[in-house]
Amino acid sequence: MATKASLNQSQRASAFATAHTRLLPEGTASAMRYLAIFLILLLGAISLFPLYWAVITSFKHPQDVATIPPSFVVTRPVLKNYIDLLQGTGVANAPVVRWFWNSVFTGIASTLGVVLVASLAGYSFARKRFPGRDKLFWIIISTMLVPAWSTIIAAYVLTLKLGMHDTYWALILPGLASPFALFLFRQFAVTLPEELFQAARIDGAHELQLWWLITLPLSRPVLATLAIFTFVAHWNDFLWPLLVLNKPQIYTMPVGVSIIMYQIKGAGPSYGISMSAAILMSVLPIIAFLLMQRQMIQGITIGSLKG
Repeated sequence: MATKASLNQSQRASAFATAHTRLLPEGTASAMRYLAIFLILLLGAISLFPLYWAVITSFKHPQDVATIPPSFVVTRPVLKNYIDLLQGTGVANAPVVRWFWNSVFTGIASTLGVVLVASLAGYSFARKRFPGRDKLFWIIISTMLVPAWSTIIAAYVLTLKLGMHDTYWALILPGLASPFALFLFRQFAVTLPEELFQAARIDGAHELQLWWLITLPLSRPVLATLAIFTFVAHWNDFLWPLLVLNKPQIYTMPVGVSIIMYQIKGAGPSYGISMSAAILMSVLPIIAFLLMQRQMIQGITIGSLKG
């Protein structure tokens, strides 16, 4: 019996040592790695929980939204909240489809404008030589240090004097000249081989052809980065549209969703409509990021290698 017990104990010790070697091949370093992975997963779950709560609330039946204790699963999923939201019925009573289109149109227009202006200016600062080029570039970049709140009154008065309030122009034009976009594109453009431009000049290419045929095709990663950053920033912008828009038909999604939230304040069963609006407002930026994340990360990485 003693021999069998000692044999079983030896087998357990051997199995424990094997498992320890496989799970922790580097000892304490492996344990710290597992702890780091656990903390990352925990923080990720905490960060994603509000999104999860918004999703399940948007599919809950109105009678299940304000139950106590709250339910963390959907027992009877319905599309009523989304139908009421899109049709403008119930407590929302708003042209959500028009708001969504306004955000899509102005977001795409602003993105194309910023990419066009930044690529032209960035190409000029990276590949052209003219007096005061570097000083002018750093003066422009230094404006990034100025808080946006300090210029919003001047921008408001200027757009008002130009008669752009309650128009799409007020949402598109003021943000076309972006110092950050200029900086990002210029940092990428200086990494392009000079030999390509010299060969194109020998073949008779002028500056616009150098920009269009060489710079832009090679700059797809940074263009994707600028497009994502610009579109998401414009899509989520709330204060500026709130200031310059008074007509409900021209509202963007952030302003419209805030109105929906205000209308249903205190009406617990109607929170499903507000969550549906929040999910609808989040879908497009998430899809755009998922489709272009590889190019965006590549653009950020390459653009930071050389200055």
